[in-house]
Amino acid sequence: MRKEDLLKPTKSELINIPENISSKYKNSNAQIFKTGTTTVGLICKDAVVFGTDKRATMAYFIASKISEKLYEIQEHLWMTTAGGVADTQYLVDVLRAETTIYQLAHDDRPMMVKSAGKMLSNILYQNKMFPFQVGLMLGGVTEEEGPSLLDISAYGSILPQKYCAVGSGQNFSYGVLEARYKDNLTIEEGKEIVKKAVTSSIIRDMASGNGIDIAIIKKEGKAEKEFIPI
Repeated sequence: MRKEDLLKPTKSELINIPENISSKYKNSNAQIFKTGTTTVGLICKDAVVFGTDKRATMAYFIASKISEKLYEIQEHLWMTTAGGVADTQYLVDVLRAETTIYQLAHDDRPMMVKSAGKMLSNILYQNKMFPFQVGLMLGGVTEEEGPSLLDISAYGSILPQKYCAVGSGQNFSYGVLEARYKDNLTIEEGKEIVKKAVTSSIIRDMASGNGIDIAIIKKEGKAEKEFIPI
């Protein structure tokens, strides 16, 4: 069976879509606006570094120049978002709530990155017939895991990575990451690579731009976040 067939509305006891609704959308001439973004993450010796651009688009229209795509879930756990803004904001709120409940129930012990990733994966997988339009990266540092970075797709797959880029500008960022990444980077080296990777996408991808948000999640000390104008 083709993936396209799986996404067609079906009749069942669990999923009951009225015929008039499905036919209305089938015959609709409504335009679908594509969005774009650039998000980058990599692992350093004792930290995870994230970088995102600030532009939100609707086709050729720049909807926002100060869009937030880099979120603190917990002090040790951060997430980048690409895709539909409503979907990403909802998932950020849900993951914040679920991880907070977990930590309150476990004497404020930080939730492991892979556990938070699995929680998010389950939410996405349960909705894969009508998926959230997102591309996510989840990263952070715990005592048990050290620096961890997860690439999480809209269907719930989890891919541990040393470096990753997601969004319409990812191809340009990967060129920089492939050429410059190495093991045991210092935080300053990692930050510089992330900055150059996002900048390369801003230069070539019209859907990315208006500056860079960078976050450094460290093994010791509070996470740092800064804005770099471009």
